[in-house]
Amino acid sequence: MANILIVDDDPIFCAPFVNYMKKLGHQCQVAENFSDGLGLAIDSYFDVIFLDVILPDANGLEGINNFIDAHSSPEIIIITGQSEISGAEMALNNGAWDYLEKPPSYDDIQLTLKRALQFRKNKIIFEAQNGLNTDFIIGQNVKLKKCIDIVAKAIKTKGNLFISGETGTGKDLIAKAVHVNSKRANANFVTVDCTNLPDNLVESLLFGHLKGSFTGAVNQSDGLLKQADKGTLFLDEVGDLSKNAQKSILRVLQNKKYRPLGLKTEVDCDFRLISATNRNLKEMVEKGVFRKDLYYRLVTYHVHLPPLRKRVDDIKLLTNHYIKKICDQFGINTKAISKDFVETLILYDWKGNIRELINVLHSSIANAMNEHQLNPHHLPVELRIHCRQKNLAEKSRLGQGVREKLEVDDLKFPCLKDFRRVNESQYLDSLIKLSKGGIEKACHISGVSRSGLYNLLEKHGKKINS
Repeated sequence: MANILIVDDDPIFCAPFVNYMKKLGHQCQVAENFSDGLGLAIDSYFDVIFLDVILPDANGLEGINNFIDAHSSPEIIIITGQSEISGAEMALNNGAWDYLEKPPSYDDIQLTLKRALQFRKNKIIFEAQNGLNTDFIIGQNVKLKKCIDIVAKAIKTKGNLFISGETGTGKDLIAKAVHVNSKRANANFVTVDCTNLPDNLVESLLFGHLKGSFTGAVNQSDGLLKQADKGTLFLDEVGDLSKNAQKSILRVLQNKKYRPLGLKTEVDCDFRLISATNRNLKEMVEKGVFRKDLYYRLVTYHVHLPPLRKRVDDIKLLTNHYIKKICDQFGINTKAISKDFVETLILYDWKGNIRELINVLHSSIANAMNEHQLNPHHLPVELRIHCRQKNLAEKSRLGQGVREKLEVDDLKFPCLKDFRRVNESQYLDSLIKLSKGGIEKACHISGVSRSGLYNLLEKHGKKINS
């Protein structure tokens, strides 16, 4: 038995659909709009969600990631009309399991649902059995967990892994996780910084050379490929490779052999290749600055790490972890953190991601060396100014939303709890005007109790009829 959610506003379609799901032995709920559906997905556990494209309050395709990121990570099946098929196909690239055209036949529904549930069952079993050592990767975010799932699959094979993501997202940690959990863990993990790989020394550094093979070769060198034999070679910032370096690496990947400079015979090599970059390799291929044949060699598995601003639920975890680590380095007791310290960190944009967070925490701990708790005033001034400006801009935007609703009737006027961050005084002025000074109507419109509303009015020096 599975838990099914149908997000569709067509009762003629939904009623028989629900009956059919129950006939198959599943539990089934219906949401008639996007907001209600997402609320159910967040609050409850669902195995599969049938999501309509055209909904009263949103486009299902545009919000598909919100459903995928729900805590139960449900499989999403798109319900689409003929004219929306191109969009539904696009949804598959965003993680949807499949799509069905309206009106779908019950045979198609049963087959698609059966396959989705079998896939989900196998995925859960696989996740329970992988037992990866990822203690050094901090976070519980859904997007990060999906990256770890790909790592778990990659380590079972010899396929090359490509890691993309912004600077500072932890691409090196993902590469390390693949190595330490693989059968190559006892061999070397060799990192090549492709940004510092001189074009005229590429083959010497990668392949090694014999003594006297070129001017300046006073000693024999094994090269990085030899060091990585039976282990893992990590090409960091692979997008910065020169054309000559790309050609040399492609040849090694194709033949699994290389020839050190000065040696007449080729040498076999056996290594797992992991590459990473913060650049868009697909665009580079289209522009002709990165070899297409090399790109396809690199990307057997692809992990795209989310930026920290997409993992705000992990910021407190990361902060606690690195504060302890930094305090240990300083030889001081681990500092506590205040609630508003964490709230400020969450509000920040983190363009430098986790690397920037670590630097900020270093600075904050240094500023609070003799204090036991970190507070916002210990943060760098530039960060505090940015967060204050962002907060004021958000309040201004929400305040504008209230002003735009001043002339609507009381059925559409927002409750105070929905606008906690706007100026309360402004809200009360609008409320008094709309309720015509009547306390009962004002309480009804605002969703605030009589005593609570009187307290707010007294706080701002305003009056209303009792």
